[in-house]
Amino acid sequence: MDKAKLLSGSSLFCELSPSELETLAKHAHIRHFISKQIIIEQGSRGDEMYAVIHGRLKVTRSNNDGREINLAILEGGEVFGELAMLDGAPRNASVEALEDGELLVLQRSTVDQYLAHHPHVMRSLITTLCERLRSANDLVQDTLFLPLPQRLAKVLRQLAQNHGDINEDGVRIDLKMTQQDLANFVGASRESVNKQLSQWEEHGFLKMRSGYIQIIQIMQLPG
Repeated sequence: MDKAKLLSGSSLFCELSPSELETLAKHAHIRHFISKQIIIEQGSRGDEMYAVIHGRLKVTRSNNDGREINLAILEGGEVFGELAMLDGAPRNASVEALEDGELLVLQRSTVDQYLAHHPHVMRSLITTLCERLRSANDLVQDTLFLPLPQRLAKVLRQLAQNHGDINEDGVRIDLKMTQQDLANFVGASRESVNKQLSQWEEHGFLKMRSGYIQIIQIMQLPG
């Protein structure tokens, strides 16, 4: 397992040289996690950032009424937890393990030292903040202005692109998800998502089998 390569996947450290990454990686340690474990809890304070070695995790955000929205699915090589670690503010989302796996963990003291000695990394931090802001704006815009079929189709395409296995029948999304999980991605009720998926299944656009979705005609989905 190449710790330096994993850290290079973070926009904070992508401009560091291989030797600088190797030095930084020496201060990282490995942490195991199990399915359903909460890695980060929304509202908690954090002094660590993480790189996924293997395993899948989901990023969620909830409001005071307990309503939840899914923001992302993380896989091997992806990095999370940088921003709250840097500014010390409460975490703005939760991260839960979907299966067993391992993380590479880096403490704030180590990152602070590197930022102090490598000011060019701050440019990458600004880029990260801009990307996160645009992503949040896109999510708000979709929820406010796109009808449910287009929101759901957009999510299915993204899941197929990031987590899909191509086969002779189309693309199988390699994530076992409930209809409530999908509803949490699009900010809708489970009943509405179930009705839309059933309509698409009747038209032959997709199939739902044992928690997995097989997209047969991805170009026929709206949007």
